[in-house]
Amino acid sequence: MEVTKELQEDMTEKICSFWNYEKKDRPFNVLLAGVSYCDGTYRIERKPENLYSFEYIYSGKGMLVIDGQRLEPRAGDVYFLKRGIPHCYWSDEEEPWTKIWICFNGLMAEAMFSAYLDRTVYLMHNCDISGQMEALLQRLEQFDGDYDKMADETAVAVLEILQKLHNQGSSHTRTLPEQIKEWIDLHVEENVKLEQLCESLHYSRNHLINQFRNRYQITPYQYLREQKIEAAKRYLLYSGMSIQEIAERLSYTDENYFHSCFKEATGLTPGNFRKFGSVYPTEYGQKQ
Repeated sequence: MEVTKELQEDMTEKICSFWNYEKKDRPFNVLLAGVSYCDGTYRIERKPENLYSFEYIYSGKGMLVIDGQRLEPRAGDVYFLKRGIPHCYWSDEEEPWTKIWICFNGLMAEAMFSAYLDRTVYLMHNCDISGQMEALLQRLEQFDGDYDKMADETAVAVLEILQKLHNQGSSHTRTLPEQIKEWIDLHVEENVKLEQLCESLHYSRNHLINQFRNRYQITPYQYLREQKIEAAKRYLLYSGMSIQEIAERLSYTDENYFHSCFKEATGLTPGNFRKFGSVYPTEYGQKQ
């Protein structure tokens, strides 16, 4: 199945619907599948329902609010909807989604989600399942009336997709707080803003702050300030850079502000730390 990359002027969807074939005693029911070419007005809000779903984003970006999380799915991401969890999601007005998706239910569906997805996971980044999703939708479009056969084949395809997502996630799994910490460590010398972190990790400001604070008992901003001071200590002790050069390297607004921040954090001015630091029992030098 070929999906155009050009968004439509009006909201359009290509949908395969099987609601009328649903059997409550079947272990796996296919309910809906399709492609959505969203516009800026696209918005879905559901109360707790008996369905599971995953949706792959071809292009665009938007927002998903679910289970106390505020997530930002965008091109290349997959987001998940789970039975009994109310949710709301909508497309960005300027860069609306084009996405391919499937909805299903049943005890087998529940078992697959439980086996391959962490209970609190609703979004995975950079997971290209477009080929598998297109092949699956193409088979559903060729439905010949044998729903039981089609549902069984779809269950196998869904299982394979979830296995791929699980394996891809497991190969480089890091918790969100660990990802935040790693990002800050990589950008400690830059004049970074929290908005850049949100943009990079595709999460809202409040969610990032809460997750990081719950893990490390400080905010991302506090951690950044601490790491800048630690970097300053290393430059003061082990480099010939001037205090002004260190302030510039670490993106402080000026030398006076660096002086103020350093003294507040250590109780010493940068000059005194450089002069006497080697005789303090810090991690950078032991008293001789």
